[in-house]
Amino acid sequence: MKESFGALSITTIFVTLIILFSGYLCISVNQTKAYSVKNELVNIIQRHNGVDTTTIDEIAGHLTEVGYRSVGKCDEDDGIGYTISGSKSQTKANYCIKCVNININLNDPYNQFPNATYYKVKVFFSLDLPIVNDVFKFYLKGTTKTLYYPVNGGGCSV
Repeated sequence: MKESFGALSITTIFVTLIILFSGYLCISVNQTKAYSVKNELVNIIQRHNGVDTTTIDEIAGHLTEVGYRSVGKCDEDDGIGYTISGSKSQTKANYCIKCVNININLNDPYNQFPNATYYKVKVFFSLDLPIVNDVFKFYLKGTTKTLYYPVNGGGCSV
């Protein structure tokens, strides 16, 4: 009887360690993919000098190509949420983009300051175990460099 309890406790410890190790692998793979997606979104926005419909289309193509499928919720501070298809959704968004106009509060009667904006990007990843599904949801944020004379004319209507 004593040996059966010893084998049960060793089996329990072994199964627990396997679950912890697989969870660690899952989260590290998802985080790596989210970092690469975030960096590519920032690069696409900078390459197009802002966000317009062609930027959203290129982002959607990239997300489809890499197989990114994580979703999350975009708050007001995160900007506008988009799905992979390019439609807007704040509750089940694949990524969020917020435009920040730098010189909106400047008193510039002679228009001597250029239109300057930067964009904040937020992407999501989760601890996705095969049996349990999404256990924890995480996000990553990034910003673009300052973009002068963006494609939308300095207005932040993405």
